[in-house]
Amino acid sequence: MENIQITDIEKQMDKLRTAMPIWGVEANDLIELAENAERAAVQIDERVLQRARGLLETVTGWHNTLLYWEEQEAAPAMSADIRVIRGSLDAMRAEVDTATSKFRL
Repeated sequence: MENIQITDIEKQMDKLRTAMPIWGVEANDLIELAENAERAAVQIDERVLQRARGLLETVTGWHNTLLYWEEQEAAPAMSADIRVIRGSLDAMRAEVDTATSKFRL
């Protein structure tokens, strides 16, 4: 792997580490909104559905990116770091799936 590519991947992984906790909060907010709408027997606002779709697309996109990076020939330490982040992201995807399933997307 070239040094420029490695540097770019490292920067993107830092951004991903920062974003994942925010996505967790977003997923929890969406679950709460879905449950409130269900209790109130009202339709879910389109803006909320767009948030749910956007979060699902974002997390899925990052998952695919991490899988691609794993296929590249990186140094063992970077490969391990990518696997750890992917494991964390997979847990995040489970939370997002739970949130979006409440919206029946």
